[in-house]
Amino acid sequence: MSSLRFGALARSFVPTKLRSIVQRLLIACFLFSLFGALPAWSATDSASASASSANASNPPSTLSSALAKTLQANPAANALVVALQQAEQQSKTPQPAQKGLIGLIADSLDAVQSHYDQVVAPQKYWLQQFARAEQEFSTLLSRHTDEPPSSMLIHFIEMLALFALVALTLKYVGKRVRQHFGVEEELSTDPNLKELSIYILRHIVPSVLALLVEIAVVLSLQPSLGRALATVLLYTMIGAKVFRAVCAIIFSLSYSGHRSVAIHILRRRAWKLLYLIGFAGWLGDAINNPKLYPIIGGALSALVATSANLIAAILCVVFALRFRRPIAHLIRNRSLEVRTAHRARMETLEIIASLWQYPILLLAGGVSLATLVGPASSTAALDHALSSAALLVGMFFVGTVLQRIGRGKKRTSLRRQSPYILRLKAAIFSLLQIVMWIGFFELLTRIWGHSLLDFANATLIGRLILAAVGKIGLTLALAWLAWILLDTAIQEAISPTRSGRYGRSPSTRMRTILPLLRNASLLVILTVTVITTLANIGINVTPLLASAGVVGLAIGFGSQSLVKDVITGIFILIEDSMSVGDWVDVGNGHAGTVEHLSIRTVRLRDGNGSVHSVPFSQIIAVRNDSREYAYAALKLHVTLESSIDDALRIMRETGAEMMKDARLRRLLLQPIEIYGLNGFDLHGAILTAAFRTRPQMQSEVVRAFNLRIKGKFDAATTVSFANEWANFPAPTPSLAATDNQELNHQPGA
Repeated sequence: MSSLRFGALARSFVPTKLRSIVQRLLIACFLFSLFGALPAWSATDSASASASSANASNPPSTLSSALAKTLQANPAANALVVALQQAEQQSKTPQPAQKGLIGLIADSLDAVQSHYDQVVAPQKYWLQQFARAEQEFSTLLSRHTDEPPSSMLIHFIEMLALFALVALTLKYVGKRVRQHFGVEEELSTDPNLKELSIYILRHIVPSVLALLVEIAVVLSLQPSLGRALATVLLYTMIGAKVFRAVCAIIFSLSYSGHRSVAIHILRRRAWKLLYLIGFAGWLGDAINNPKLYPIIGGALSALVATSANLIAAILCVVFALRFRRPIAHLIRNRSLEVRTAHRARMETLEIIASLWQYPILLLAGGVSLATLVGPASSTAALDHALSSAALLVGMFFVGTVLQRIGRGKKRTSLRRQSPYILRLKAAIFSLLQIVMWIGFFELLTRIWGHSLLDFANATLIGRLILAAVGKIGLTLALAWLAWILLDTAIQEAISPTRSGRYGRSPSTRMRTILPLLRNASLLVILTVTVITTLANIGINVTPLLASAGVVGLAIGFGSQSLVKDVITGIFILIEDSMSVGDWVDVGNGHAGTVEHLSIRTVRLRDGNGSVHSVPFSQIIAVRNDSREYAYAALKLHVTLESSIDDALRIMRETGAEMMKDARLRRLLLQPIEIYGLNGFDLHGAILTAAFRTRPQMQSEVVRAFNLRIKGKFDAATTVSFANEWANFPAPTPSLAATDNQELNHQPGA
């Protein structure tokens, strides 16, 4: 009872989280002790089993003694016997039993100690590197016999002067060319290919050519510290300038799509930081040159290169943190056309824009840590990382230039090009971008010491994967090309982009059938592409095709009404019985304007605004009031006393006036046709006429004719409209009095 009270008291004072941690530790200790005791039990069992088996299977002693005497007679055989006996004794020595929990803890501490020794080892390495670099620097300063300081300074100034002379000459030539053609010096916000080429020739090519001339001169002369330092300095400065110019071109080409504010921020605040990043990166690449080791020293060059690369990595981290939002705007913002047409692409860009800085931070931090902590061979990881970053910037530069070449300027000549050429150009540039990305990944793997192509060619699995990927890529490219040609043809037939003198507007039949044909063609292309892709992967598609056939038969038998609707709809569309916009009557009380035609139903909207969805199988006959022309039937009732000739003359004059009307003339196809006196009824004489009008315009023509004929009949004295009471005599007074008396004598009156 006391133990229970103590446990309850302990549970009341110990927090719940602490109790759970203690329980987990106890369970872990129990499991460790259990797993540590298992090998000892297995070793004991195996030892007892081996002893029992040895006692049960001892060979006869007489045979072994005779064989031993025979072998001992030969000295060489005797030595072999002694070696075998020693090996047997060593194998029979009892191995120490596996340790339990204490042994595992000791082994873990030993592993931690060894790992700590390995981590601390880079301190010794860097101390040695600093010592060697200090020694080489001291040797470099004390080496006056080979190259005095004055000679070194003269060589340094000579190389700088040579570079300045060549660069200024080339810039002067470029300036005269720029003045001759009237080209602006600075890069515009939305440059074309010509402006980009002139900018590159103006800012990059002179410095690069001058550097090449300077390097050629240095290589032709004797090795000198001054010349080497001048070459390194010029190489670093020009590399930083080229890096900043490439970034400027990328920003200028990305100016469209609501990204002007972000580019303005980058141009105003990021130029110095980009120049410093390029300077540090190119300095590390320039100083880490094996040809400079005899002049400067291997350890000193490696130390300076590593320091420069670390500074470049730190500056990249600063750039990623400082300009996170402007770069995210450059990635995210696109034009309205791209945002509405490519929703999946925009969602992907949103994710990339929100996470783009984290890979840079992880790569820079991880590689820098590996360089500082790892062995001497790990210092190359920082060089590989900076080379990868430079390759990525170059890839973006080439990609933006390709996009600008493919997009071009919106000129009149561009709008007059064939839509086939425009879409094929867009497809070709998309394929070039895909090839560019593949080449980027191949170069990236080569930078890190591997190769995708070597892996594909060296192993059987790689060759199989390469062959399958090649076939799948060819299949997708052919399917894409077929879809582009087919879709462009259908779009041009439905809505032509180029309207010439002899261009014809598409008929309603084409606007109805071609979208259905487009969807069916897309389904066929997708089906063939999927089947071919599965076959190239190695999947047997024969069972899939057989299963699809069986499923199709089952669906066909199970949905006969649907099949009937589809087949009837196909024939109705082919025969062009109705089209979108026609006023039709399909029977069963369904009439209205055709709003939509699918492969199974027709959707009508009647005069009251109600929508009728009628399956094609329920359509027996179609009455179409919207084909070619219609007749506006005119019927007039005049009294028997009216002059028929005057009435017909008035009708003819009214028809002639309507043909002269500017609005009604577009609705009438022929002048009025007077049929004459068509008959008699109780109301009077019936006169008929008709207009041939455009489809669905007969009601408007009839209303306009009635309005005009009413005014003319009212003004005429010999013609009057017949009415229902015209032929009945007026009631006499006697009859009226008799009727009133009968009404008064009715009950309840």
